Amino acid sequence: MNVLVLYQSRKGHTRAAAEAIGQAARDLKHNVHVKSVIEVRKVDVEAADVLFVGAWVHGFILFGVRPAGAELWVPALPSLAGKRVGVFCTYAFNPRGSLQALGAMLSARGATVLGQHAVQRSHPGAGAESFVQSVLQSAEGVMA
Repeated sequence: MNVLVLYQSRKGHTRAAAEAIGQAARDLKHNVHVKSVIEVRKVDVEAADVLFVGAWVHGFILFGVRPAGAELWVPALPSLAGKRVGVFCTYAFNPRGSLQALGAMLSARGATVLGQHAVQRSHPGAGAESFVQSVLQSAEGVMA
């Protein structure tokens, strides 16, 4: 399966989580590309069977927590029509509704969200293997 891991990172935490997700997919013998959302091209998305899309969480703990800048870069992504997607975020304190918000934005672009994963930014690889395995198994079931 061709896997594309897209991320938006400010200080490198989300990039590290994206790399961990990419490595987990490679360990399962999939063809993987990891790219920043600013460098992704239409051909990259078209070639992918499954995408993992992630962002860091921005905002205040009690209100306004959201996937950073996603309202700007999600609409700029190539079409996600029919694409199977796993959504992830990195956070400092609490991701609140960030995963749901990012998932809703991607769904509005035609993606089918198969899983979500929030990871504390100080441990960017935590849970990557089980998240990847779950999403890829769901994708294989949908594709069969």
